[in-house]
Amino acid sequence: MLCGTRGIGAGVALSLARRGAAVTVSGRDADRAAAAAAGLPGTGHGSFACDFADPAGVAAAVAAAGPFDIVLLNTPGHPPGPVDELSAEGLRSAFETMLLPVRGVVDAVLPGMRRNRWGRLIAITSSSVDVPIPGLAGSTVVRSAVRSYLKLLAESAGPDGVTVNHVIPGKVDTDRLRSADAAAARRAGTSPDAVRAATLAEIPVGRYGTPDDVGELVSFLAGDAAAYITGTGIRCDGGYVRAF
Repeated sequence: MLCGTRGIGAGVALSLARRGAAVTVSGRDADRAAAAAAGLPGTGHGSFACDFADPAGVAAAVAAAGPFDIVLLNTPGHPPGPVDELSAEGLRSAFETMLLPVRGVVDAVLPGMRRNRWGRLIAITSSSVDVPIPGLAGSTVVRSAVRSYLKLLAESAGPDGVTVNHVIPGKVDTDRLRSADAAAARRAGTSPDAVRAATLAEIPVGRYGTPDDVGELVSFLAGDAAAYITGTGIRCDGGYVRAF
């Protein structure tokens, strides 16, 4: 199992480790990745460092650390901003950090999964794939491209016993969300606490999600019980997204 060091990636790593998986943690900081792996329950965990700004380097690092049966495809988001401030260079950067590393990781792990006739590729996308988020224009555009890539990949890999799905988190309490709330507050001339309170009022379960919430869903998709689920996105949002 390949996961990350913070936020949702860390939540997934913990959830899978609790179920007995040997987890490999990746992140830009080698020491942080090693510490995250050492803190997981169970045994057999490992770590390595990679930088998503270098898609080829990510693919090479994953290939060297593998093989993997289950892979979490979780890339950094693009900095907040509206669409009229999204430059050509910004859009190019978003693709290079959010889509190309996913492709590189898939290229590194899919051949082994196909040989084994079993594998799980599970991506973390965003509620923006269902309802565009004006303040996250770069991420919104590229996450939609990632969803299309995953759907096509599911059709290709399915006959070989490999499922491809993505989890659509809503408002999950991570550093990324706190940064987005702060940016929204600056644009609105209010405080992050006010932004948070307004958002909580729109979430039926009345709270932000946690990385553990997402980790539990990913753990289900990673298991044999989810063998007939592929090519789809499943929300983990407390009812926040109102699209059908």
